Amino acid sequence: MTQNADSGLPVAGGPPPPVGAHRAELDATAEHPIYVPSSDATEVIPHTLAQDSWHAQHEKPGEWQHSPPERLSFLESPAQPEPIWAAGQSAGRSSGRRSAVFLSLAFAATLVLCGGGAVSAYFLFRDADNPGSPDPATAVNKFLTAVYTQQDATVAENLVCRKSRDDQKLAERVDQIGAYAENYAGAVFRWDDPAVSTTSDEEAQVAVRVVLSTEDERTAAQDLEFTVVRKAGWLVCEVSG
Repeated sequence: MTQNADSGLPVAGGPPPPVGAHRAELDATAEHPIYVPSSDATEVIPHTLAQDSWHAQHEKPGEWQHSPPERLSFLESPAQPEPIWAAGQSAGRSSGRRSAVFLSLAFAATLVLCGGGAVSAYFLFRDADNPGSPDPATAVNKFLTAVYTQQDATVAENLVCRKSRDDQKLAERVDQIGAYAENYAGAVFRWDDPAVSTTSDEEAQVAVRVVLSTEDERTAAQDLEFTVVRKAGWLVCEVSG
């Protein structure tokens, strides 16, 4: 193949042109010049610094009102800290459980007729001994009925031994128990059969659990210990709980 002198193009039958012989001419005259990469294969990309949230220079922090330019509009403001109250609530007890606990605490505070703790005993009521009951368990049953069911302090006085009578204190406690029960719909007091633990000819120890139940099926219980003495009959002389 030979080269046409006028056009600079190779002629049929002539030898092929050397590689790259017309590269410069084509690059210079082409309608869309060909990009020739530089001989240096490495290219340094300038480091772009992270930019803070944009604000106008005349605005103080907390007073930024102007919108950022479009070149910064994609930047997100830093996340705000969570308020201290945003933490999830800890798992609590069910409302029924809370009600039962509250009811138990209130009941325990009211049920002990004349105050005192688990190791204290209180003395009750007036001046002459009454006939009493035929046995210790019956004496305790009658006393509980008068105080919790009938809520009648006068009846309860006649079931208590002479040295322990205090009609004013007993009346106050019976009123407190009645007022407490009125706070709950369908409140009912009940108790197990009194259990006589120790007995002698003159004295007996009787244990009983008193339970308060309400219309919405809540319950609270209190264990009581009675000291019952024998006079003409058996009378309540001490109660601890």
